[in-house]
Amino acid sequence: MSRESFLGVKNLWGSPGGGFAGGADFPISWSQMGVNRLRAGRQVCLLLLCCLTHGGRVAAQGSPVGTAVSRESPAEVFREGKRALQSGDLEAAERCFRRVIALDPKSSAAYVNLGVVYMRQKRWDEALAQLRKAEALSPGQPGISLNIGLAYYRESDFTEALAPFSEALRLAPDSAQARYLLGLCYFFTNRFKEAAEALSPLWEKESGNLNYLYVLGVAASKSPNPAMEKQAFDRMIVVGQGNPEYHIYLGKARLVQGDTDGALAEFRAAAEAAPNLPMVHYFLGRTYLELRAYPQAEAELLRDASLEPQVAYNYEELGILEVRLEHPEKAERYFLQAIQTNGTLVNSYFELAKLYRLAARYGESLTMLDHAEALAPQSASVHYLRGQVLAKLGRAAEAKAEFAASAKLLKSFNDRLQEDPLGERSADAEGAAQQ
Repeated sequence: MSRESFLGVKNLWGSPGGGFAGGADFPISWSQMGVNRLRAGRQVCLLLLCCLTHGGRVAAQGSPVGTAVSRESPAEVFREGKRALQSGDLEAAERCFRRVIALDPKSSAAYVNLGVVYMRQKRWDEALAQLRKAEALSPGQPGISLNIGLAYYRESDFTEALAPFSEALRLAPDSAQARYLLGLCYFFTNRFKEAAEALSPLWEKESGNLNYLYVLGVAASKSPNPAMEKQAFDRMIVVGQGNPEYHIYLGKARLVQGDTDGALAEFRAAAEAAPNLPMVHYFLGRTYLELRAYPQAEAELLRDASLEPQVAYNYEELGILEVRLEHPEKAERYFLQAIQTNGTLVNSYFELAKLYRLAARYGESLTMLDHAEALAPQSASVHYLRGQVLAKLGRAAEAKAEFAASAKLLKSFNDRLQEDPLGERSADAEGAAQQ
């Protein structure tokens, strides 16, 4: 299993977790002709870093060619772009689809595929712009809604992804892709009851999938729905027997239940059975950190970082460890490494802001808080610390406004910081929608 399977809930199904991860067919491209339909491909599994179907294809209604008259055939250029996209030549594909749009500005298929090119290049805002144009030209297409949701999802903007995934599911009620992604977004926005309701209809198809069972069990636990929780976790035991990955999921479930010692035993069992299993040393490190066994925590996190240098959460946890050991310079280096690896880790920006404030580096602290606020605008913690820093900078009116915002948000307790103590959310969510 790939490391993404443990990131999303930190990987759940594909990443922040695992699940439908790693499919080269995602995002969904639009073919030049065919019947309008959404095909669910094979499903693979995610947090905490999370379950997507990768083989889907949406066929356009009719030809991508409009009424433009030119010696150059838009249909032929479109076919050339499709070949380039399928072969991975994204620059050539972009040129072709832009050329089709120049020849035929009403070709919604060209806008969709141009959006797909940008998604594969992680140019999310540009992808959304093209997909919105396609949606305006061809409303009511579930594949377009799905791709719009996926673009938000890959940006870790799970709240914005809810509406397009809901629309995709409304338009294609049998779409496992849309249902899985919608359930994940509910999960990552702490709407556990809705997550369980969205995911439970997939039981017949996914009840042999450890990632699915884990996420459903946690969502049911926090709903609360004791019967569904027991059903999911009991099934995990049956499915996971003899599987080292099972110990990872069971260990995470133990953490949810507050059984740190039980979690440690499960993670150790996983490491003994498969020493290079993705994320096993990360979770061992996290558990040792909770137990304040700092030398063991450091050793495990460094080992996972050596095995998986692309997993930014290792550096974030190492930074937290160094803060506890009162080593601010080392903590700063780790937090900076974390955000260089993954620029969406709000806790790393926040921790840097705190370090800089304590060092009277108020300008740098405010810069980190600007990043944190962009990622977690509803965080009372961010607004409160911004108020403190602005006050130190002599900006009293702005500081007062931040304190007021923090007080208002505290009433609803909508704070993304520290809300993911088990790594149930994958901040980049990339594994869940890989490729």
